[in-house]
Amino acid sequence: MTGLGAHVLGVGPRYRPNTGTGVPMAHAIGREIIRAGLADREFIARSTSGFEEYRRLVEPWTVSLAVKVTGVPAAVVRELAHACARGEPLRACTGTGEEEARAVADLSLLTGRGHDAREPRTPFHLVQHAPPVDLTDEAYPVRLTTGRRTATSNTSLRKGGSESSVRRAECVELSPEDAERYGAVVGEEVRVATRRGSTTAPVWVDPALRPGLAFMNGRPPDGTGAEQAAARAGCPIAGAVEFEAAAIRIEKAPVVAVRR
Repeated sequence: MTGLGAHVLGVGPRYRPNTGTGVPMAHAIGREIIRAGLADREFIARSTSGFEEYRRLVEPWTVSLAVKVTGVPAAVVRELAHACARGEPLRACTGTGEEEARAVADLSLLTGRGHDAREPRTPFHLVQHAPPVDLTDEAYPVRLTTGRRTATSNTSLRKGGSESSVRRAECVELSPEDAERYGAVVGEEVRVATRRGSTTAPVWVDPALRPGLAFMNGRPPDGTGAEQAAARAGCPIAGAVEFEAAAIRIEKAPVVAVRR
């Protein structure tokens, strides 16, 4: 299954769209499908409603605009559109809420799938993009994405050939550029500060992350609940809170002197 935040079929580097941009990513894919003549027009006419409204909704989301908003390369956006048209399933990015799931469902309708047999015509969802509430600025320049890792929850860091007790799932993951910018090395404790509080966590460097984007497990190692620091914005459809849109800055953790 191909995720919006991954390269098609898992080939090549992984790409995570900027937090809160799953809807524009899906809209850009939809526009590209229509523009390239890949939409199943017969299915749309027979089994859906609201296509013209949907077409007008996604029209502004050009590939070039999607690149600026999501941070995902244009080639990946186009490749995802063609993969979707070939029938390869797409899924919403984990944790982004009902809005993105509905925007992804529109892609199924666009390509001749996803018809609800209980309805004569399945309507397109006209999902509007709402940017993250907690915006980055000079004081808090990094966008923090939080979530859950299962495959890596038992992965231990290795340093100098020996296993460390620090688990990757408990780290703040930074891009190589940001790690260099803040002078942070793998396994080093740093302070992750938001506008509402802070916590500390060891660093993991992930080459798949772009500069200005960080990832942290939803349950930080010191139990302070850093995920609660994100702005509490509600999804207008599902009522779910926006838990992965915090603006942060990375600070070197103070060195505690050891008394002898």
